[in-house]
Amino acid sequence: MKNKENWIIFGLFTALVFVETLLFDHFAFRELALQPSFMELLSQWLAKLAAAMLFASVTFLLRDKRWLILLSVIIDTWFVANLIYMRNNHILLDAEAFNMSGNLHGYFWSVLIYIEWGIDLLFYGLTALFAIVFHWIKRSERSGVAWLVVVALSVGLRLAGEGLYTASRDVPFDPFPFVRERREPVYGTHFPTTVAYTSVLYSPLYILLDYPLMINGIQPVRPLTDEDYARMETLCQGGDSVTLDGPLIIVLLESLENWVVTPDIMPNLYRLTQNDHTFYANRIHTQIVGAPSADGQMIVNTGLLPINAGATCLHYDGNTYPAIMKLAPQKAVCLLPHDTCVWNQTHMSPAYGYDTTICYCDIDTVLFQKLDSLVDDGWRYIQCITQSTHAPFVNEHYSSLPLDKNMPWVMYNFIRGFNALDDGLGYLIRKIETDTLMQQYTVVITGDHRILHYECREAMQRYADKHEMGLHPSDDCLPLVIYSPRISGNPHYTADAYQMDIYPTYRALVGAQDYRWRSFGINLMDSTQKRPIREDEAYRLSDRLIRNNYFQR
Repeated sequence: MKNKENWIIFGLFTALVFVETLLFDHFAFRELALQPSFMELLSQWLAKLAAAMLFASVTFLLRDKRWLILLSVIIDTWFVANLIYMRNNHILLDAEAFNMSGNLHGYFWSVLIYIEWGIDLLFYGLTALFAIVFHWIKRSERSGVAWLVVVALSVGLRLAGEGLYTASRDVPFDPFPFVRERREPVYGTHFPTTVAYTSVLYSPLYILLDYPLMINGIQPVRPLTDEDYARMETLCQGGDSVTLDGPLIIVLLESLENWVVTPDIMPNLYRLTQNDHTFYANRIHTQIVGAPSADGQMIVNTGLLPINAGATCLHYDGNTYPAIMKLAPQKAVCLLPHDTCVWNQTHMSPAYGYDTTICYCDIDTVLFQKLDSLVDDGWRYIQCITQSTHAPFVNEHYSSLPLDKNMPWVMYNFIRGFNALDDGLGYLIRKIETDTLMQQYTVVITGDHRILHYECREAMQRYADKHEMGLHPSDDCLPLVIYSPRISGNPHYTADAYQMDIYPTYRALVGAQDYRWRSFGINLMDSTQKRPIREDEAYRLSDRLIRNNYFQR
């Protein structure tokens, strides 16, 4: 009888974890609208069933089965943590997330805005039902034989799932799918291709295997092929002895998206978009993986794209980068609102050509006042990075913009946060409009990445449509605003573009059009240019360029 009870509880717990795993995949990846084949779907179910059975096998090792309730709560917490992280960063929790945790001073609570109570509490609710169903069972015998049988069966199902997956994809069979190269796409740009045959319950094992490699700087080796070198010959045409012939300011506004660049929300930035010497593109698609701010900095400064897994700045700070500020004839300064240890700026600012790094204040009015004083002091090459508009947008209390208090609170904070940021940005824009010295600068203003989960966007869009606000938060694009005395006619670019297009667009305005590294993008102000490379190929090639420190050559 006791053994029968063991099997009943094992079956109930397996069913609970299996159903929760399927629910997790639905809520985590519904935005991707994955349409797996029958073979891929079957491999997915087998892998998830194997994971559920493996966790449920502890039933046979416990006398007091109430410990299973605690295990279920731990599993629920892992699911919810991954859902929140997925909504915020569009990736799952991995060793990189834990590796970065100490590098994100002030950001820890920002993910809490992505809690969806109805969904997240559902997992704990299922655990509560499970507890009610077998609360009458207190103690029973252990069974080591049954545990071994279940473990062997779960391993067999896992291998069967792997076999079905490799058969459906026509890729080599891997009996031990814990090799880092195989699971890395789960966390990178192409994780939908592998999520179909794995389970988030395996990721703690992956994290334990990965973390020692990451903290010791060990990364997968991906050599450049002959085809890669040939492609780079087409992307590197010109000379290296190029000097910028005009002053340059790069301004990265944390989490800036195009829909808030309006006369009401950001009047100063909007006014600059209408300037006769301003180029404005309002549909720049972000190419950041998991919203690491430093990768936005890398794209704008170098034209390269992020590595497929992890933040480039934490793993390749010793690389040689083709950064535009290295061509400056004078010293360049990087103005930060935080300590240089955040995003490893101590090493990355020099890697991008900045001779001096100044950490100032995360209040944007003060930050831009400091930028104003740097220009007055004769600095001609400056990068300024803001932080205040990172989620949860707590700087909104600096804004006096009146809004409906019944508006979705994320939308309320987001809009008022950028209104407050625009007050600070006004110092720079008024100087562009009135100071003849400042009018000789090329000024690049853009966002580093998107930040809002698509469900936040949809809720905001419904509110905006209902109240006829004329806002389009569902666009999910960044703006690019470039002021330069070499621009005339206030050209606007309304077609879709990419972050990799920012570097070649402003490069031509500061006399670096003949620099050897052309980048993956195009000059958006040159209608004759054709894209030299597809976005997916650019990701792959850039990953290998960085891993092999190609530009050290």
